[in-house]
Amino acid sequence: MFATYLNSLHESMSRRVALVLFGVAILIAIMFNVVVHVRTLPDGATMLAVGAQPPAPSAIAVPSMLESILRATGSLWMLLAIFAAAPLLTATLEKGWLELVFSKGTARWSIFLGRYLAGLTLYSLMFAVAMLPVALRLWWMTGIGTWQMGVALLIQTFGFAALLAVAALVTLPQKGVALPVIAAAAIWLLTPSLAMRQETFYRIFSSHFVRGIIDWAYRILPKCSELEDLCVSFVQGRTVTSWWPVWSTGAFTLIVLGLTLSLLNRKSF
Repeated sequence: MFATYLNSLHESMSRRVALVLFGVAILIAIMFNVVVHVRTLPDGATMLAVGAQPPAPSAIAVPSMLESILRATGSLWMLLAIFAAAPLLTATLEKGWLELVFSKGTARWSIFLGRYLAGLTLYSLMFAVAMLPVALRLWWMTGIGTWQMGVALLIQTFGFAALLAVAALVTLPQKGVALPVIAAAAIWLLTPSLAMRQETFYRIFSSHFVRGIIDWAYRILPKCSELEDLCVSFVQGRTVTSWWPVWSTGAFTLIVLGLTLSLLNRKSF
């Protein structure tokens, strides 16, 4: 599995997909650092200014800045990473790959899981390259801890793992890369509406039966939007407000990924 994992990362580099992602991440990291200005007052206190906005005390401005970064770019990384990671999974089931790899003694699930983990790594590295430089700079210059961004990285990767598990399941019919990308993006777009179903779907459907279906869809599907809100609340307050999005998303990911690997082992190519 580890050899497949490394091969998948190398394949991403050779296809220049990873290079493009990291290029975008570096540009955004530079932009964040350009617009953020830290000023030290004569009494030793630090003030933080973002762009042309008036300076604010670092104790208040640093958590606010980290929150703005997460909200401004969270959607971007999810979409880019889906487009980058889905081809790693679909390529595994291409005819040439099947004849070359699946004919060997290595278990199918090991090969597929290695490529799945490579997709998660691409997302994590892209997030880290874009977000952590400004967080480390703020900590270095203000003395205010920004380690919460590391936890935010883990939580966001956790949410992406659920979307990539959906993409992995949809690759099994071998219909190309478009269907896995659409399925993962659809889940990601649907979850905010399900989380706010009282203001969205409930205003459209008055039937208790339909509302019951919507409620069950909310319980079953991953909680990507709520995980993003959890990141924001943790960056601000350093506490986890609710574990419900974490364990429900984790259960969804494990079930879908386990189903995918089981069907892959039984599939006849």
